[in-house]
Amino acid sequence: MNSTVYDAFRCLNLLATATRPHGIREMGRELGLDSAKVTRLIQTLLTLDMVQRDANRKYSLGIGIHRLSAHAIHNSAFYNAVMDLLEESGNHAISIVIGVLSGNKVVYLIHTRGGKSIARAIGNYESYPVHDSVIGIKLLSAMSDEEIISQIGIHDYQLLRNDIDESRRHQVFAKNFGAGDYRLACNIPGMQAAIALSNISSEKMDIESLRLYLTSAAKKISGESLPMLQQ
Repeated sequence: MNSTVYDAFRCLNLLATATRPHGIREMGRELGLDSAKVTRLIQTLLTLDMVQRDANRKYSLGIGIHRLSAHAIHNSAFYNAVMDLLEESGNHAISIVIGVLSGNKVVYLIHTRGGKSIARAIGNYESYPVHDSVIGIKLLSAMSDEEIISQIGIHDYQLLRNDIDESRRHQVFAKNFGAGDYRLACNIPGMQAAIALSNISSEKMDIESLRLYLTSAAKKISGESLPMLQQ
């Protein structure tokens, strides 16, 4: 592994997940890197417009990273397939969510937020604790126990162990998070991502039809046909 490239991406990831600009020393402390090395990395990223510096000599993401993101999304087979899926599904009270793991959190790439504009579903890069997401549990269940512990730690693993075991037994994992908040999730074939349906009222809806829709939607991202989402 090229440590310079690796550490440059760590710097970008830190700034991407931060809610405010960071200084060199602060970044060094959080990443466990020497300030001189962080300075060299940031100077290169500045040249590429990947970061920007404010009047207080603190750094945040630059226009270059947004340009890269726009190109990546525009040319992404994944996002093109997801947009087709959302357009075919239309707006519903049920939310359609796609997420990936990031340490002990889940980052949502897509979140339709039940009935709101499809345009607002793209780029909802919020993160949530893995134990509060069926997507997180479903993605963890595809790993070995040792990999899970390395990812989230032994304490969170013990808290989620029963849910992980249940998820391993079913293609679609289901969990009730409270009244009117029944959720379903399944892994997307060939990707380290999962798709879920949330805001489900299990008393009023045909759960088996929703399970079928969810597995078909996951396959849709691989190019297969999609049935209509029933309410």
